[in-house]
Amino acid sequence: MDAAEMELAEHAFVDAAGPSGNKQAAQTISALARPFRRSPVVVLRGEAGVGRRTTALHVLRGAGVPAERIRWLSLDWDQPRTEQIPTTKGHGFILDLTRSQELDEDFYTGLADYQKAAEETEAFLIILAGIGNWNPGPMATVPVVTLVRPPAMQIAQAHLRRHTEDRVDWLTRPELKTLLANGASAADAARLARLVTDADDDGQEAVREEFTGWSDHLTQWFTQHSAPEDVSERALLIAAALLENVPAAVVLEAADRLFAEVGGVLPAGGALAGRDLRQRLDSVKASAVDDERISLDADRHGLSEAVLRHVWQERPQLRSVLLTWASQISAPHGAAVRHLRRIADCLVRLSLLPGGSTVQGVVSNWIDTGGTAHRQLAVEVLEKMALHPDTGVGTRKLLYSWAQAKTSSEETLTAVAEICAGRLGHEYPRIALTRLRVLASRADGLARKAVADAVRALVDAPEQRLLILSEIVSWAESANDTTAGAGATTFLALTDISSESLFPLPTQQEPADHEGDVRTGDLFVRGWRAALREATTTVAAHTQLAAWLDTAKLSDEQVLPVVAAVLRGNLHQAGAAELLVGTPDTSLLGRARRKKLLDQLLTEQRSALPAPPALEPVPGSTDDVTRA
Repeated sequence: MDAAEMELAEHAFVDAAGPSGNKQAAQTISALARPFRRSPVVVLRGEAGVGRRTTALHVLRGAGVPAERIRWLSLDWDQPRTEQIPTTKGHGFILDLTRSQELDEDFYTGLADYQKAAEETEAFLIILAGIGNWNPGPMATVPVVTLVRPPAMQIAQAHLRRHTEDRVDWLTRPELKTLLANGASAADAARLARLVTDADDDGQEAVREEFTGWSDHLTQWFTQHSAPEDVSERALLIAAALLENVPAAVVLEAADRLFAEVGGVLPAGGALAGRDLRQRLDSVKASAVDDERISLDADRHGLSEAVLRHVWQERPQLRSVLLTWASQISAPHGAAVRHLRRIADCLVRLSLLPGGSTVQGVVSNWIDTGGTAHRQLAVEVLEKMALHPDTGVGTRKLLYSWAQAKTSSEETLTAVAEICAGRLGHEYPRIALTRLRVLASRADGLARKAVADAVRALVDAPEQRLLILSEIVSWAESANDTTAGAGATTFLALTDISSESLFPLPTQQEPADHEGDVRTGDLFVRGWRAALREATTTVAAHTQLAAWLDTAKLSDEQVLPVVAAVLRGNLHQAGAAELLVGTPDTSLLGRARRKKLLDQLLTEQRSALPAPPALEPVPGSTDDVTRA
């Protein structure tokens, strides 16, 4: 959870009174923490904008859960299942089921078992639900608190008292006092307080304009620039909004391209025609900053986003034109090809607006039919959508369905793997690994190389190497043949000595990881054994083990303990003898290692044999020792 959000939830929270007159958050804290008839699970129900998320954070802190042990659960399921909800000792979890249309009977009945498990581990779970999608009937006995909307003005005042106390009175100024009218959401109040905190001195009017999306300014500007000869200035305004803080030459060329896209004819004379840059910038209320970079936000913070939102909503017939234009200027040799990330950010924000599904359709088409730049832009957009709190669940489901679909092209499958190897894989590695497992399990093998590249990219982050290796080994050891084959293949991709990126190998003295519960070397041994058992990878596994023994990239301490542990008890397997003997081309290093390995295994084998029985002396003999 974000530290700033946590701080406000703890110290600037407004606890509204419910229908009974009791404070709602205090009532929920009591249900979690009271000594008798306490429940480790509570449901917070309410309409959008009522402040369920902030209330959940406040409640968990009030129940004594340390801030660093509070977790927001990121959904990665087709249907909610209680057995997938964690019960980590001493932790508090928040599960948002607001978007779940209908919870089935299994979920409600499964909560009883979850409550018992959470009670034992002293864990808490707060479920967020809408007004109409929590209907357990007699199937679940979980306390439900229906939240009412707290006064927005009180929330804004509380936030300002926490961060900018000397500006609390701004909320009563003529420019701002009507912004939080009856029905304003908690999110609106928090946003207004944030704008007031960040504003310049005497910036009340700018706060009002930004809070309202610069609606008055944009309505007036488009009204004043509605003549046919103003189309080129409108194109410049939209280009400046999409390419905020981008060099002037790029923005002007992009504006000309948009002008031509809507049927405009550029005047004769090219760059010599028309007004100078300063005049054109004045006409769209933009500034030239930092080495001629054009900015709408420098003088009017948030204006660039407001322009795109205004055009998208007020001119729906222009949406496809805008997306086509964004494709053109981001294509190879396009004006804005070096600014893909900025364009991706804007497209993600447009996808959140009414009609935003159009963005996803165009982006999907870029993957299959676009050039390199378009494809890269598509990956950027989908990655951001997969991580966004509003579009994340739907986009992650889309990636899963693409990974699974028999009709998906190799380009689409590769894009899914690239997204999993990027920020999605580093922030939510288990979610990414689920999709990589589906890709690796495809019978057509189209995504095999992409999966190998993705897992190698993920293990470059030291903090998650153990998790990645552990997950892949668990695939290889699966009772499901398809999953086991996918795991064995992926494990061999990680351990391929010929690849540029090789998983960091353990040494004999390697300490245990994660509180001593597992060693990376143990996982390597399990993975190799699983790959040797899998019929489709046995030969490749022996070949790669032989490569380990032959390479000078690895030390004896890295190679010999692992290979000995893999072969121990498995010398009868086909290929083991050939591995130990080597081939005529085996290097001197490989031969020396094989001799050490064979000596070690034979010594272990001899020591494991039962001792021969002692011989009894022959009765009456005078030379018992000699006879024996």
